[in-house]
Amino acid sequence: MHKTSFSVTNIGGDCWAINDHGRTVATVTSQGYVDWLLRSPLEPGPLLTSIRKETHLCYTLGLKLLLVPPYIGGGKTGFDIIDKTYAVEDDGKRLVLTGRSLTGDGQFDSTTVLTFHTDQAGARYYWDCTTTLTCKAPRPVSVGALEFNNVYPGKCGRCFLFAAQKEFNCTLLVDRDNVVWEFPHQHLMHYGRKIETLKFAEGTLAGFFGEKTGSPVVVVTRSSLPPAWQICDMYYDLHCCALAPEPIQPGQVLTFEYQVKYLSDTESRALQARARRIPITDLDRAQYDYPRLELGMNSFLKCVDIGQPDDASGFRPHPPEKVWDRETGHSSKGSLRITNKDFDEMVWSAEPPTQVPAKRLLRIRALAKTQGAEAKGAFIRLRYHTFVWHPTPGFVWAKTLESNAVTGTSNGWTLIEVPPLEVPETDFDYLIWFDVVLDGPGVAWVTDMDIEMQELSIPPAQEEEGGRHKKPKATRARAKAPAGSTR
Repeated sequence: MHKTSFSVTNIGGDCWAINDHGRTVATVTSQGYVDWLLRSPLEPGPLLTSIRKETHLCYTLGLKLLLVPPYIGGGKTGFDIIDKTYAVEDDGKRLVLTGRSLTGDGQFDSTTVLTFHTDQAGARYYWDCTTTLTCKAPRPVSVGALEFNNVYPGKCGRCFLFAAQKEFNCTLLVDRDNVVWEFPHQHLMHYGRKIETLKFAEGTLAGFFGEKTGSPVVVVTRSSLPPAWQICDMYYDLHCCALAPEPIQPGQVLTFEYQVKYLSDTESRALQARARRIPITDLDRAQYDYPRLELGMNSFLKCVDIGQPDDASGFRPHPPEKVWDRETGHSSKGSLRITNKDFDEMVWSAEPPTQVPAKRLLRIRALAKTQGAEAKGAFIRLRYHTFVWHPTPGFVWAKTLESNAVTGTSNGWTLIEVPPLEVPETDFDYLIWFDVVLDGPGVAWVTDMDIEMQELSIPPAQEEEGGRHKKPKATRARAKAPAGSTR
């Protein structure tokens, strides 16, 4: 049996490392984000002495949970951290984190207590959690729903460029009748209306499944209001919620007790064997009939599959300006068609944005043709960005890359190419928006969008093989300009 000996060290910028016997088990950021790295005392792991960057959506090394509730009132009002403290108890066997926060409008305050320890066998770590919300408003407040925590699995914000590395493939929710419902992992259809048809009670469980070594889950053991769940369609995080059918009264205190832990593989498989796939209807498929974007060649023939695990991004049509054209293409019948009547930009973005791996070279090529396009014309744009907490929380738009543009009425299909994007090792949590743009009036078609990634870990000029420079290994073969196209 493992006997824990927890300690806490400052690793810079008011961020902490929770350590146990010379290994860092979790980190806590200045914003109250907890990144849980090791699930078992038996796992090896490094001892962190500094934090590379405060955890955000696209940089979660383990499993993230919060000392500060995300939102109240259906996401309308967020909490700001006031302070966080820790205490090591029972001769190092238990660690207690406490976070206090207040909504921006001052109507609610919160105290979250996370108690970290092992199970009785000393084989697994887990968190016992209590979040208490108090209404400070002078009059009743109608919120509809509130969110007392939000759990992110590792790599949850990393979309199609990381698809091969994903381990989880679905969320399971257990309703009040002990029925297990399976929701496939995909990024485009919000499951809110389907989850609203289910009813939950104390004891309800939800979590991420598909990993061979176990599944992270949240179990609600006590709730002042009817518990509920939401699954983010864009990034696939798990919103731990409660329903407030009546206004919250001044001075009313709401308490939520829950446990965050990993199930064993045996426990996980038992739940998966009982699970019912949430029904996906023909109406759902028609509503989310979006052309998919994935690594490799995209001729816009296939749609994102909302009924199965699918990491693809998609282009959300908006007729008549943005249309999935299934009769016009180059190598096959499929393209994105944009019609613009104004001299402003018409932008069609792939949703959601994807994180791009560090130490990679990214190349984007496509074919485009235009009819009566004025002004700048049709082109592809990459918006390269990250998120920072300091000095002010927000996105940093680091770089914008644009391909050559096609204008006028083109003579067939023209190859357009975005300048190569080199992602250095330091940019480990950057994301990219893929935009198809028609600047000015006219019509444009884009197809055969080729997305290629090359490893940059070994520069070509530094390794020789047989007296010749060895090139970086590409994720797929470089596309050649199709016959009949022009640069």
